[in-house]
Amino acid sequence: MAEIARKIALLDLDAFFASAEELRNPKLKNRPFAVGGGGERGVVATANYLARQYGVRSAMPGSQARKLCPQLTFVKPDGNYYRELSNQVLDVLYEVTHRVEPASIDEFYLDLTHNELYRGSATLTMNAVRERIRSLGITGSAGISNQKMVAKIASEERKPDGQFVVPPDDVLDYIAKLNLKQIPGVGPKSQQVLTNYGLMTGKDIQNIELQQLQEILGEKAGYVLFERCHGRDKREVVTERIRKSVGVEQTLTSDMKLESTAQSYVQENLLPKLRERMKVKHWREQPIRSQTLKLKFSDFTQTTVSRSTQFVSPSLFYELLSEAWQRGKGKGVRLLGISAALPDPSEQLQLELELD
Repeated sequence: MAEIARKIALLDLDAFFASAEELRNPKLKNRPFAVGGGGERGVVATANYLARQYGVRSAMPGSQARKLCPQLTFVKPDGNYYRELSNQVLDVLYEVTHRVEPASIDEFYLDLTHNELYRGSATLTMNAVRERIRSLGITGSAGISNQKMVAKIASEERKPDGQFVVPPDDVLDYIAKLNLKQIPGVGPKSQQVLTNYGLMTGKDIQNIELQQLQEILGEKAGYVLFERCHGRDKREVVTERIRKSVGVEQTLTSDMKLESTAQSYVQENLLPKLRERMKVKHWREQPIRSQTLKLKFSDFTQTTVSRSTQFVSPSLFYELLSEAWQRGKGKGVRLLGISAALPDPSEQLQLELELD
């Protein structure tokens, strides 16, 4: 019996935070604006399409965004409002199928393989979904294929407010034409390594042997990229996610110069918030696998230090802080973060590139 071809869609809400703010304040539609902090230490969370025309992008320092677009307006993020709107989108998706995986607050995978709406057409189904979302006052773009990776990449093809289908028979040819930076997991470092070997497109990967690629990237990363470029992505749409870690971090209003000040900040600000997010009164109520401390320095470089442990230990965070602090070599610290990795019952290996 022939295997039924999967129908996987990825819905990506267009400039979601910006669209949400325009919905709340229609006057913003005709001016370039960004959601995030516009001060010296602020960071752009997202920008509307008018601002993007000036080069304003997510994760860009607010000061740099203002230089690119002096008339840029900054809007303070409202996480509760965005989650509420995201949940309304989820309600729309659940009307179509319960096989929905929220990949983030503004991205959702749908498994439409056995969907019977609109004569079983994934294309017609996603058209209808996007029409319903418009009634909420926002738009979304969709990618449709037989796998997660290609669906995600395809969702970028017709932005904003469009969709693109890559049929199973076209997957290999579609991947062949992609620049490797479009393959999820290939970041700047791995891309540069691959470019050094003359590997720049999906077709380049399709034309070399697995062993060659593993010699370049390493055994695991090479295998993952080889499989993805050959159109083999069997990841399922996961309807229930297991929380893998809990953490808190904070961008500081001014650079922190003393380790003792940072230790006090961890103790008085971050640890209480971490306990609250872990929903425990005592650390030994929740077993963990490891704990991590993160520092971002004044030049935007960052470092993390982790240790395996069974339960959260405040004193271990102070040890990690001391080790991370020395790596800064006298630079000020602009962001502090702590996190705890929770036990993973499934212990399933995630197919992600590790080079970056």
